[in-house]
Amino acid sequence: MEMAMVQSINLFRAVDALSRAVDLVGIDDLQHGKRVGFIASQVARDLGWDEERRRDILFASFLHDCGVSTTDEHGHLVTELEWSNAEAHCLRGEGLLRDVPPLAHLAPMVRFHHTRWSRLGEMGLEPRLREDTNLIFLADRLDMLRAGMDSPAAFEEKGGFLGVLRRHSGSLFKPELVAALERCAQSEAFWFTQSPELLDTHLHDMGVHHLTRPISHRELRSLAVMFARIIDAKSPFTARHSEKVAALAAQIAGDMGLDAETVRLVEIAGYLHDLGKLRVPDMVLEKATPLDPHERVLMKRHAFDTYDVLFRLFGDNPIAQWAAFHHETLNGEGYPFQLSAQALPLPARIIAVSDIFQALVQERPYRASLLPAELMPIMEGMVSEGRIDGAILGHVDQSLERYWLLAGGDASRLGSGRAGAEMRPGRTVRT
Repeated sequence: MEMAMVQSINLFRAVDALSRAVDLVGIDDLQHGKRVGFIASQVARDLGWDEERRRDILFASFLHDCGVSTTDEHGHLVTELEWSNAEAHCLRGEGLLRDVPPLAHLAPMVRFHHTRWSRLGEMGLEPRLREDTNLIFLADRLDMLRAGMDSPAAFEEKGGFLGVLRRHSGSLFKPELVAALERCAQSEAFWFTQSPELLDTHLHDMGVHHLTRPISHRELRSLAVMFARIIDAKSPFTARHSEKVAALAAQIAGDMGLDAETVRLVEIAGYLHDLGKLRVPDMVLEKATPLDPHERVLMKRHAFDTYDVLFRLFGDNPIAQWAAFHHETLNGEGYPFQLSAQALPLPARIIAVSDIFQALVQERPYRASLLPAELMPIMEGMVSEGRIDGAILGHVDQSLERYWLLAGGDASRLGSGRAGAEMRPGRTVRT
């Protein structure tokens, strides 16, 4: 299977996709990063800052909460003006961005975006960084104050919001930034543009959508790893799941003779396959008992949300499909698209097998890790039911222990006879 190498990436689309992924953690608080970006860019324009600086602030605003992975943490950030534990997600966000070359220069702004203006002056930071990161803090706190309101209601309440921010001028926020925000906020257009139906279009028309740059495979992989680290931080029970699925899928693809470029892209898709789980509430992911019907729907939606975010980033590139199809089945009864076997390409089938295999190897809240001899009957039952590709599973079976170790199995358990929780063939596997 020959594939063209990914030669370039649109930075706006990459940041937009990351922002969308981070938004999912808020469950219903979509576009927070984009609203912060719009607010900050309007203030920067009022202050006469140059285009490159405004663009960096826009992108950093999109990504300022990339260190947030749990719904509990998000809840504090949208209800408390100055949360005592806010710095933790700033540090995580800095670490995530620092390892992605195209975005690494934004890391310092994310690191300090909850630091008081009075404190920034004591830290020896460059004046420009102090202003940039404090502007993101200011815009973020304005959006926190108006959380849950539509744009007309927010406009009506603007005096109250601005009064709160004004009271913290000189302590939390630089006074000149607060004054500029007050000037911008007098316009109805400032608030109405933040409406969901208008915001994406406005941001797209700001002249940043054309920022396409060459990207190496190493850089693309670093971006995928960043996504995976955000996903896997969602729950201690799924830590490193995306990383292990990526490694397992790439190994299987290579062992089955797929060409080198396809193997590289399979690995990328493996890292990204569970992106939509950021929207699933923590209590559902960590539930030790069977999911009820509503919870199953919430869980099923994650595959569609994965596709939605990745299509924004990759467009027609098959990475989005390979990642999002990991719960489709050969018998056409999978989700979210209920595709037929003919519509499922081999890379997507490999990721599906890798996802289930790794989930069975990994300890979960509802069962212990399974040994190779325990998980194979379960997966063979899935082959019999027409859910996964028997040829791929047969290939895995030929080097079962090697793949089991790659998926995260504990080598000390091999041959020990220490079994995991019993699972009958055909039982639903929560991945």
